[in-house]
Amino acid sequence: MPWDSEVDVVVLGSGGAGLTAALSALSAGASVAVYEKAPTVGGTTAVSGGVVWIPAHNRSPEGELTEADALRYLRAQSLGQMDDDLVETFVRTGPTMLEFVEGHSPLRFEVATGFPDYRPELPGGQPTGGRSLSAGPFDLNQLGEWGKRITSFPADWSNVGIDAETRARLHVTVDEGSDLCVAGTALIAGLLKGLLDAGVTPHTDATAEELIAEGGEITGVRICLAGKHINVRARRGVVLGVGGFEWDPNLVQAFLRGPMHGPVSPPNNTGDGLRMAMAHGADLANMGEAWWVPIVQIPGDSIEGRQRSRSVRLERTRPRSIIVNQAGHRFVNEACDYNSMAGAFHYLDPRGGYVNDRGWMVFDSVHLQRYGFLGIAPGDPVPDWFCESADLAELGAKTGIDAEGLIRTVEEWNRHVAQDADPDFGRGSSAYDGYWGDDTATTAAGKTLGPIDTAPYYAVPVSIGAMGTKGGPRTDHDGRVLHVSGEPIPGLFAAGNAMAGATGRAYGGAGGTIGPAMVFGYRAGHAAATGKSVDLK
Repeated sequence: MPWDSEVDVVVLGSGGAGLTAALSALSAGASVAVYEKAPTVGGTTAVSGGVVWIPAHNRSPEGELTEADALRYLRAQSLGQMDDDLVETFVRTGPTMLEFVEGHSPLRFEVATGFPDYRPELPGGQPTGGRSLSAGPFDLNQLGEWGKRITSFPADWSNVGIDAETRARLHVTVDEGSDLCVAGTALIAGLLKGLLDAGVTPHTDATAEELIAEGGEITGVRICLAGKHINVRARRGVVLGVGGFEWDPNLVQAFLRGPMHGPVSPPNNTGDGLRMAMAHGADLANMGEAWWVPIVQIPGDSIEGRQRSRSVRLERTRPRSIIVNQAGHRFVNEACDYNSMAGAFHYLDPRGGYVNDRGWMVFDSVHLQRYGFLGIAPGDPVPDWFCESADLAELGAKTGIDAEGLIRTVEEWNRHVAQDADPDFGRGSSAYDGYWGDDTATTAAGKTLGPIDTAPYYAVPVSIGAMGTKGGPRTDHDGRVLHVSGEPIPGLFAAGNAMAGATGRAYGGAGGTIGPAMVFGYRAGHAAATGKSVDLK
């Protein structure tokens, strides 16, 4: 096989998983090359809130967060679907990964004070937070020209999406025109600076097309770089960190357990790593799962020529709004964590199909004037697609929602709100429910409960989407991709959404995607470089 270049470890993808893997391999003495499909670096991590969920550590101001509590919590919400070995490895490795990254890059982590777990009422849950850590602000001037080459969403008028919401709630804002960056941009910038300082410059516009094997061992990868096909030898291993398959409609239809109407990630995650691994007999796991999130699709809002989807959290959590189905019935705790909402949208009625897909966010004029809605500020003209109506009967006629069902639901909702309770779905009963609600309220329930009683009324369609997929090649605790026989495929590793998610259906809290991605990126990079596991304290 003629090789165009050679290194010890090839890393495919430049999100949190890929860059951590590259930094880890470098620190272990390997030569490293990073190839990124997009023209910019950072992937989905760069446009996220930049939070990592590390469930056991001693950085919390409230004291040590124990491994035992972390494992109890994850097992309580996993429904038996998680890999115990991988989860235990994740929990135990988290603190070491944080120390490693801070020791080999300028990235610094700060505990997101008061940020509760997503299911804090479960055994081992943390209602007062401590497990979510955010990236500290980073000065982009340190990166030179690379400061302008980090993936970002197009600038627009709205403040809609998890990245924007997380910035607001964590108060991670900077002055306009400042060179300081925060959230996911800061996380990627810090990792990237560490690589650049070590002499590794990522290759962008470089699409990995095929893994090259010799004698059953992965020895390199074929890459399309600047329109030219090259063969890159990986003497010690290839690490897949290319994300999931949420932007490939065929793979979505083939594998996901229910409807997924739109990704909120940049449109680069098309299953490249999955296909390459499958071609060499990789075993698969967790393929039906995604990092689910309710979405809205704003008319005329596109990204790279395709309909863009936005996560929706503030609008469904704040008082005076509910979500109903076509029959006008509520079907979910609107304020719960976004991932848990998928089951309600995926409910399959044997007589009516997916009866909650799609839903409608229904709200009144007080909500709109008090909080704004989907980027429409209080007092701004209301767009036609808000379906403004003088009463609920008109709202039903405009949307196709059953008017009688909607009227009954709103009347019942208002009666329960007057009692400061939601007996149907428990909205406002969890510490998480009010976190994204009305900060001025004096009770936990009051942060999210409120009557819908003041015309005009509005409704906006909402459905289920994904931040990324959760399934992929099954790996061992060092990120080695496993063959269908159960043995590792020599020379092949995976991390992040390019591997089968270690936590199964569980989603621990804010940063529950990036935390495991960086942990297994750290372990995979080290194992690829040395053939050994990282030493844990």
